[in-house]
Amino acid sequence: MLLSYALLMAVALAACSRPAFGNPPQSHGGPVRDHVSFVDSLRAAGYMVEPLSDVQRPFLRPKGTLLRISGGDVTSPAELESYNYDDRDLGTNGAAAAQADAAQIQPDGQPKTGPVVWPAPPHFFLSERVLVIYVGSDPTVLARLTDLLGPQFAGQ
Repeated sequence: MLLSYALLMAVALAACSRPAFGNPPQSHGGPVRDHVSFVDSLRAAGYMVEPLSDVQRPFLRPKGTLLRISGGDVTSPAELESYNYDDRDLGTNGAAAAQADAAQIQPDGQPKTGPVVWPAPPHFFLSERVLVIYVGSDPTVLARLTDLLGPQFAGQ
């Protein structure tokens, strides 16, 4: 009987501690180091972040995640590509792999492997183990990415 009561209390406490439906996930805080901390930082800044699909660029090693951000100070939703350079997934030092991939992007945003037809100006950002591509020109989005990831290393 005592075990049943303890189990019931544990379930009730767990249910109470979960965020209410519709509340955005909370950030863990800290600097942007990888995909998870990037998404956390966007959410902490008041943005809704919706993963849309996997994305792959032939000039980058990992698969990425296409994200849609909205809310906050963004007037219309924006799409970003986030590439996570995880040591285990890549079988090598992820930070070094991210640096090596970034070195293959020319200053104008074109990969050295061949030209890409971008539908809008591309912007490339790198912070430790995450490489983010924003194809667009919203100054608010660019300012937020610069705040979170530092200045773009390539793009227009």
